[in-house]
This record gives sequence, structure tokens and C-alpha cells, in this order.
Amino acid sequence: RPGENIPVDGEIIDGTTAVNESALTGESIPVDKQPKDAVSAATVNQSGFIKCRATRVGEDTTLSQIIQMVSDAAATKAPIAKIADRVSGVFVPAVITIAIITIIAWLIAGETVGFALARGISVLVISCPCALGLATPVAIMVGNGKGAKSGILFKTAASLEATGRTQIVALDKTGTITSGEPKVTDIVPDETFFEGTGNNAGKLLAIAASVEAKSEHPLAKAIMERAKTDEIAVAEVTDFSAVVGNGLTAILAGKMIKAGNLAFVSKFVKVSDDMRAKAVEFSKEGKTPLFFAADDRLCGIIAVADTIKEDSPEAVRQLKNMGIRVVMLTGDNEQTANAIGKQA
Repeated sequence: RPGENIPVDGEIIDGTTAVNESALTGESIPVDKQPKDAVSAATVNQSGFIKCRATRVGEDTTLSQIIQMVSDAAATKAPIAKIADRVSGVFVPAVITIAIITIIAWLIAGETVGFALARGISVLVISCPCALGLATPVAIMVGNGKGAKSGILFKTAASLEATGRTQIVALDKTGTITSGEPKVTDIVPDETFFEGTGNNAGKLLAIAASVEAKSEHPLAKAIMERAKTDEIAVAEVTDFSAVVGNGLTAILAGKMIKAGNLAFVSKFVKVSDDMRAKAVEFSKEGKTPLFFAADDRLCGIIAVADTIKEDSPEAVRQLKNMGIRVVMLTGDNEQTANAIGKQA
């Protein structure tokens, strides 16, 4: 059911939904799922009711494998620790031998046993052979612990050691450089649809919010948030239907409203060249244009964007100051990637 954790890895056999997979992938935007799509343990079903067939349970699930991986990392030895062990293997006997020679030398010189022992112990304490064998494993353990607190998991102790020699850092875009929470950035009403003057942007937002009120999609939530902020009244719609991956339809005040991407809405209404140009412009700026139409006429465009985090430019600057090359990787389109990259 919506809001519940998916208990094991499986495959959807009935129903459509959006699943929050951030616990596994770090992606904060929910992923649309339909029959035959795979779902994983520890992810959260956010919208629709789904029926799944379990494919991997217990220790076979992706989550269990990640837990095992972190556990194995804590048990493995880093290359530097192996070197420390080898050095300790020679260093410890050598220091003990020197300490014994020191005691014998002072006894031969005619000093008391107490005096000779004190000098021998001084050699042991100052050279401290045990510290070398202890310090390296403790440093690795502390490094693993601090990483885990920051949500960074090391696959092996060797990976932790290699981090100190990092030259390039690859950052994911969604939820890492950006906030992962889409927000409405632009409202462009089609002036030919709205007769008379007044707050046409507000009227378009009212239509959009009324239709999107029944949708669980993250972009719909962005429109609802904006309507709430602007104190826009939301009307009741009937015959609501979501078309997965395209948009949605509903009847509002006797008019058939269609909302979604350009490909979906342009099947039903004529989209002017001006509006198409606006949509291209929004895409270049890293925004997602959503089209709204009533019956056979276009109402306008609302642009939604996953805005950049306030501290992202500073984080990128700090990494660059450390002499590290910063790269952004994303599955998003190239125009959006370029726009976010420029801002960061």
C-alpha cells in the first residue's frame, strides 16, 4: 500500500506506482514503476497499490548484500596496514634487542641494575614499537566510522586508503548537486485562452492545481506547493486518469483537461510556435515544461525545475581548491545537465 516499505526484492505483477529508492540509490525523486518492473527491499511505495512477486529474500536482497559489503570492508586490511605489520615484524624485535644491549652495556659500565633497567625501558618507551602496529588499524577504523556517519560506505579498506589520492570526483546531479525537490519556476498562460485581463497566471495555476491534486507525481506536488504558497483555490475534478510517463486527464467544470509533456498534449490540441519555443527555452535552462489544455485549446505552460542546492557551488569550489577535478554525471537530458553544470 502507499507509504509502506517494500520488504524484499521482487517484481511488480499488478498496479502502477512511484517508488522512493533513495535508501539504495541516493536518488530523491521517486521512480515510476509498472508491471514487470523490479522493486527492492528498503524502498518505499509512495503512491499506488501494487502486488509483487518476491524474487530475492533474506541474505539475497540488495540491501543485505550492501550490509555484508560494509561488514567485509571493516574486516579487510588496507595495503598500508599490511606494510605496518611487516615493519612491526622487524621493528619490534630490533628495538627489544637494542634495549637489552643498552641494559647490558650499562651493567658492564658498572651501573646498578635499577639504573640499567631504567635506560633499557627508556629505549622501549621512546621508540614505542607497539604504536606502529596499533595506530594504522585504529586510523582505518576511525576513517570507516566517520565515513559511515556521513553516509559514505567503503567497499574495502583499500578503497578508503585510495581516497587520499583522489584526483577526480564524479558527482550525481539529482539530489546531490540539486535539492531533489522540484519547484515551480515559471508560469506562462496562453493569453488567447484567457479572455480579459487579470491574473491569468493565477488562473492557469488554479486549473493545474485542481487537476494535479489527485496525482502523487513529484512534479504534481511542486505545483500543489506553489498553489498553496500563492493561496490559489483548488476545485474538485471528476474522471481523473493518470497516463504513466505522459500526463493525466480529468474533467473540470465540464471541460476535459489534459496535462503532461508536449508529446502527450500536442496529440489533442494545437501548440503554437511561440509556446514550443518557450518550452525549448525552459529545457535549455534545465526546467521541465508541463503543458495544460482545456477541451481543444492550450491553456499554457508551467515550468518545474529541480533547483540547485545553496551550498553546491561552494562544495564544488572547495573540491577544486583541493586540486580535484569535479565531474557531473546524470541520466537527465544534455540541456538540463549543461544548465545545472553552469550554475554549479
